[in-house]
Amino acid sequence: MSILDKQLRRIVWRDHARTLEATLQERSLPSDRVRQLGRWFTMRGEHPNAVQFGMLLLGMAGTDHDSEILKTLGTFWEFSAEACEALLRSQADPYRALFELAQQAEGWARVDAVRRLEGASDPEIRDWLIRESCTGDVLDSYFALTAAKVGDLADVLSRESLDEVTLDGAGRLLEALTDVDGPGPALGAYDDAVRALTGYLRHATTRGITLRQLWSLLSINRFLNDPYASEKCREDQEWRHVRHQFTKLVGDPASRKVVLSGLTDEEPTTLRLAAWAARLMNIPVRPALLRRVESQPHDSTIWFLLIDGCPSQEISAVVEAAERLLPLQGLWTGPTTELGLGTEYEVDGILDIIVSRLDDHPGHGWRLIETALNNRTSRNRRMALRALKGWPTEFLPPTARQILFAAAAREPVPELRSEIEKEAGRL
Repeated sequence: MSILDKQLRRIVWRDHARTLEATLQERSLPSDRVRQLGRWFTMRGEHPNAVQFGMLLLGMAGTDHDSEILKTLGTFWEFSAEACEALLRSQADPYRALFELAQQAEGWARVDAVRRLEGASDPEIRDWLIRESCTGDVLDSYFALTAAKVGDLADVLSRESLDEVTLDGAGRLLEALTDVDGPGPALGAYDDAVRALTGYLRHATTRGITLRQLWSLLSINRFLNDPYASEKCREDQEWRHVRHQFTKLVGDPASRKVVLSGLTDEEPTTLRLAAWAARLMNIPVRPALLRRVESQPHDSTIWFLLIDGCPSQEISAVVEAAERLLPLQGLWTGPTTELGLGTEYEVDGILDIIVSRLDDHPGHGWRLIETALNNRTSRNRRMALRALKGWPTEFLPPTARQILFAAAAREPVPELRSEIEKEAGRL
């Protein structure tokens, strides 16, 4: 075992896995011994290659009794692809095992499990793919097409009535299929796309649009009107008709009313969703957000919505609120080599969100920039420097050069110290 373990440590696993498997299969080894060895490496392997070797062996000779081992390893993204392949090849009901893994996995591990459910026919799995597979994670779009096809999204949305959970799940799935910021919108590759869109539109409007459903509608509409998203949207008559329906709906006064109501809601999640929707609908949102941040000054999402893309005519109010509400004295800690990761850096992170966008607003937020320049996180000091580089010299205070040289003298990160000195020399 020790000799084999040492050899496994020396290879790049995915460059040699297929060759290793083919060699093992040529030898017609006894399956019970292969399985025994596979279990030993998956449970006792001390190197990732050893664990992956064990999963390869279980894929060749494993049984249903190995399901729990593989599902446990499959929740870790480092092993998820190999674990999923082993489940597919070794289990009497591989789709059930993959389904159980998908329900507990997160991130890339979830993606690996759901993408391998293609071919599943179990009604429970198909129902889950529509209702619960998409959680709003940015990675949903990597498996959305599989979920739509296996779950028969268009057929579900053609039903006479749907419960709220199914409708919201279908909406999240359509969002993932139309994510123009993801790996590439997949809706154009779904043959029943027009029927699915028409069905979702019918259900959403019949019962009165909720804010959650409006967000889905806005995301879909963004895709339908994106010039690079889908050629079908521009050339096919059915697609053009659907696009017209969606554009008309999201521009309706009733939709605007849903967003305005959400902006006054006391529930933080509702406010955030309404704010994101307002941005897509060009509804002024900063007055409501400025009122909310007074009572929730440590909510980073509100600060992001306030500062990101803020027009020049509104930046003064945002900066004034930040200088008044954030504990600037407590953030003026002096420099360390810390990057600023973890919950203890929550307020430092808010300063980062604001200062990292001040390069677009010369003359606004000098106190925030100077605080960031003296903050404990190297990220904040970098953002302060970036903001200063974006400001013409006439917007800087007379003491800026002296302040930068002093900051450079204290800076513990050599590369950042050099950059600060260089900027001070430019002034």
